[in-house]
Amino acid sequence: MENEQINVQSGKKTAKSWANLVSIALSVLAFGFLFLTLVKFKDADGNKSYLYIWDLFGAGQFQFMFVIGYALLIASVPLLISAFVFEKKGNAISTAASACQFLAAVAFILTPMMYANSMGGKSGTMEIGLALTFAFALAASLFSFIYASSKMPVTVHEITEDAILVAAAFALNFLKVGIGETGGSINLQLLPIYIIALRHGPFHGIISGGIVLGLTTIFADGYPFVTFPFDYLIGLGSAGLLGFFKPLIMGNEQKTYNVQGELFIFVGILAASVVRMVGATASSMLFYGMQKDFWGAVIYNIAYVGPSALLCAVILMALYGPFLRINRLLPVVK
Repeated sequence: MENEQINVQSGKKTAKSWANLVSIALSVLAFGFLFLTLVKFKDADGNKSYLYIWDLFGAGQFQFMFVIGYALLIASVPLLISAFVFEKKGNAISTAASACQFLAAVAFILTPMMYANSMGGKSGTMEIGLALTFAFALAASLFSFIYASSKMPVTVHEITEDAILVAAAFALNFLKVGIGETGGSINLQLLPIYIIALRHGPFHGIISGGIVLGLTTIFADGYPFVTFPFDYLIGLGSAGLLGFFKPLIMGNEQKTYNVQGELFIFVGILAASVVRMVGATASSMLFYGMQKDFWGAVIYNIAYVGPSALLCAVILMALYGPFLRINRLLPVVK
């Protein structure tokens, strides 16, 4: 019986390792496909032109979307290697890699549309290089996600706690101060997601915020689903990034209130808000008529992202001491 358990555990570990290696291989292959033909343009007269990787790093109004995807895809490989080497931190690191790969895939699929918008009526479609890169980056994200989730099984207690906090976040979305005409608002919606991230880590925070809360909120808000990757997946999932600072805030040595924990609550929320700003700014330029007004989009989004983040940071920092005591009374068992 004991030998059978050892064999099962060994088999699970091997499967996890293979998931990681497959994700690395898919990311490398996706990068290689970028050197094929990427985008085909066609004007009103039927004339065709093609876009290659060296064009996307040259002069162009919207090349930043492709560059973002390119950088995220490259960043995912060292992250996955680190997850394999530092096995104890593998869950958090592979979660970050999965997010990078998924966001890279989103950036690649939006690249033709963004370039077509800047080229005076030309239509842009994916060619084989960009299509394969998108598919392989998405597949790599799935394998990274499998590796992350298999390293940290989710318990019924965790699911229940996450569900309660996501429900609280959904309710807080209705208590807000509107900013502008395109839906931005100052609110405390992300406060429960920050708590999930601190209690259970970035994996729970990103999934609870970006996917569960994101999907419920977009349907309640009534915005087109095309806005989901930027305003909801990135915008709300960004709160999960606070979980990467958990060891510095909620570590075993953090028994009572301390300055280090307070500092990293602020730093973690600041980092999450920067990522949220990137998604919100891209959404404003893509879908809300600000294609040629980058700084206008930044100023508009910082007007609600900044105050919302500051409110959440102040509340979490004020409740840090009691939160540590609650965490000791109701520890997260791993």
